[in-house]
Amino acid sequence: MSSIRKLDETPVIATSAQPQRGFTAEQKRYLADMLVKTNLHMALGGTSQAQVSDVPETFWGTPVEDLCKEEKRKYEQHVLDIWDDIVRSNDTNQILEGLDQFASRHFGLFNVAPASIGYMVRMRIPACELRGDQMVTLGDVAENLAGGYAHVTTRGSFQLREVEPKNILEMLGIFYDHGLSCKGTGADSARNITCTPTAGFDPLELIDLRKYAHRLSHKILNTRDYQGIPRKFNFSFDNAGSTSCVSDTNDVGFLAVRVSDNDQGVDPGIYCRLILGGITGHHDFARDTGFICRPEDTVEIADAILNVFVHYGNRTNRKKARFKYVLDEHGFDWVCERIQDVLDQHGKGTKLIALSTQYDAPRPKINRHGHIGVHPQKEAGLNYIGAALRLGKMTPEQMRGVGRIAMKYGNNDVRLTVWQNFLIPHIKDDDVASVIDQLAKLGLTTQATAFEAGAVACTGRWACKLANAYTKEDGNAIIDHLNSQFELDQPINIHLTGCPNSCAQHYIGDIGLIGSAAEDGSEGYKIVVGGGVDDDQALARDLCGPIVSRDITTTCATIVGNYLKSRTENESFIAFANRHDQDQLKTILLAG
Repeated sequence: MSSIRKLDETPVIATSAQPQRGFTAEQKRYLADMLVKTNLHMALGGTSQAQVSDVPETFWGTPVEDLCKEEKRKYEQHVLDIWDDIVRSNDTNQILEGLDQFASRHFGLFNVAPASIGYMVRMRIPACELRGDQMVTLGDVAENLAGGYAHVTTRGSFQLREVEPKNILEMLGIFYDHGLSCKGTGADSARNITCTPTAGFDPLELIDLRKYAHRLSHKILNTRDYQGIPRKFNFSFDNAGSTSCVSDTNDVGFLAVRVSDNDQGVDPGIYCRLILGGITGHHDFARDTGFICRPEDTVEIADAILNVFVHYGNRTNRKKARFKYVLDEHGFDWVCERIQDVLDQHGKGTKLIALSTQYDAPRPKINRHGHIGVHPQKEAGLNYIGAALRLGKMTPEQMRGVGRIAMKYGNNDVRLTVWQNFLIPHIKDDDVASVIDQLAKLGLTTQATAFEAGAVACTGRWACKLANAYTKEDGNAIIDHLNSQFELDQPINIHLTGCPNSCAQHYIGDIGLIGSAAEDGSEGYKIVVGGGVDDDQALARDLCGPIVSRDITTTCATIVGNYLKSRTENESFIAFANRHDQDQLKTILLAG
């Protein structure tokens, strides 16, 4: 792949209050590129044979000596070239460790010891949709080759756990035979590409974007340079319908918009608005770039964005390697110019179209719990039915049962959600009662309380070595306790995440819990409140903590009870939080 930096482009020079010692990483990349492209070593008396030794050795423009250990590993061996290591792991029944297991994550294989035995395997389910027969297969795999359960993730995918190394090749073969994959789901990959779960049948949607999510996933998996990118990367496609896929928490979001009449020379119609830089664990939502594009151009534009990230992402400091920091360092305008440079090199005439949001028609209000219960589709006589899972967990029997229901009643279609639930579309009016009954026999409810429907939790300490709290167990206890105390007329989403990495996105929850050691050294949580996404976009603010885990249920009940006593009429939790400052929230919500 050719570099997108032009030869006459001036390098960005870092400025600092302290005197600079030597060249910055950006300057080194620029000088290395210039030496290679212009053969300046020859002008200084070198020979073609001396080129390798005279030119600084670089990896994607960064001097090899400056690479962090993970990037050095990728420089020495591409992450896709580890198949022999995976075979060795399988044949010896020994789990990969160190930088070998870092590389194996690009194949979806995670060593999570000592928190959990065996591999954790994360699936890639583009657009969050899979067939009913694939659900049946995954249920069989969970029962026969994994730990007897699976979890729906916050990227609308599945995770299987406790997979013995000796079962890996058999598992991967089954996935391949059934059109499933776990490749590109960990480490430095463009992760599962999310899409609105009601895409294709939402009565309010502007356009079904699923095919573009699938095309982009195929493009990524078939482009070698996009395996082992500087750090993880998230894409999302939003159909602007009645449900959400939290696009504003992604590195890149394509949001369907209807452009009205304007004086900017843009034909009215349906486009996708480009937003960049979402990473709520680092306190940023994706922001509008001021550009729209044709839906059919989204895959090429996403390709160009990854190209920019590959070339300019930080490969020396893992903490600064996300796309947000490319935007922070260079600015949105500069990044969009580089994206357009790549598009121009493609030669297809694709353009980012500058247009203010003032010309976007208003989006319908999002139903925050529209992924639960029975809802009419845009086709007369058809419905989709969403069932609540307790923090994403499913048994093999439930997985197979849901798959068979979808095959019999729902056109073999199952959708997963970023809220760790699922829905089955295309259910005829006459079959709704039967489907609800069959789901109930599987222990699955379509009438969850607001606490159940909006609760999200990462794996937690029982199966993640980074976690500081048992999020799944504590989450279940919180739901049960709150259900016994309150009935809500407004949603309250509770997000539990075991560490600051924010896998459960605690900063977008009405109530967010972040695992943290308590003062006595036991498990505990810091509590933040007032987060939201989409038309309720807000980052949750610190409330209290760390609170020891044994007290977390009563503390949550105190918060909810004080909110209900202090709100105005049917005021939602986020509206209540937004009209109070941080000190007021502490006084009101922690009283008693």
